[in-house]
Amino acid sequence: MAEQNTFSRYAALYDLIYGDRDSVGEVEWIQDNLTTHGLPSSATLLELGSGTGRHAHLLAGYGHTVTGVETSKEMLSLAHESDTVHFVRGDARTARLDQIFDCVLALFHVVSYQVTPADIDGIFETAAIHTGSGGLFGFDIWFSPAVHYLKPEGRELSKSNDQISVMRKANPVENLRESSVTVNYSFEITDANTGEQERFDESHLMRHFSAPEIELYATKHGFTVLYQGEFLTDAEPSRDTWGVWFTLRKD
Repeated sequence: MAEQNTFSRYAALYDLIYGDRDSVGEVEWIQDNLTTHGLPSSATLLELGSGTGRHAHLLAGYGHTVTGVETSKEMLSLAHESDTVHFVRGDARTARLDQIFDCVLALFHVVSYQVTPADIDGIFETAAIHTGSGGLFGFDIWFSPAVHYLKPEGRELSKSNDQISVMRKANPVENLRESSVTVNYSFEITDANTGEQERFDESHLMRHFSAPEIELYATKHGFTVLYQGEFLTDAEPSRDTWGVWFTLRKD
């Protein structure tokens, strides 16, 4: 399996682009969901695809110890460790740490970045290897019924701070046979002081899933599905729920 370098240039802009996400609210919802399904207090968490570490530090604020695994060296360069948050470079599909965790997490559609059957098996196997009996695996995915019904659309986004302004255009291309969407991003960055501009492109290949597919992968790797619902609302998954959260328990 080839190493994924999707965020090689995107990394430096990541926190600016997603700075208005309610990360505090997201982690509060995740914490409540996992506690409902048996997560102990002061748990050990493994976050696959930990990015710049924003969620890891918020999770540690609930008394947990968090280890983040991130494949992008650019992302890791922006992640800061603490007494309860540690980061290692590794691939979510193949990372092997000498530790069993109370819970494995893959946030912000990390599972949907696994596009081939081997990729998907890989991340589920990583989760299975690092959880003991009763351990949890929580993640969100793009939900196939909503992707087909709502359809991916082109979007534009503008963000700025004291140093730069960023214009990002997204052009998604569906592959119905592969249940995937390639999101082609074009970036234009303007230096706020000099006016100099830089442009670059990145493509993100995303996989969407139906609930039965997740259940099949869960069963294959020794998990039981405890919960599925719209991320942040708990709504029943439907054609209008693009992002669906699953909580699994290791058998």
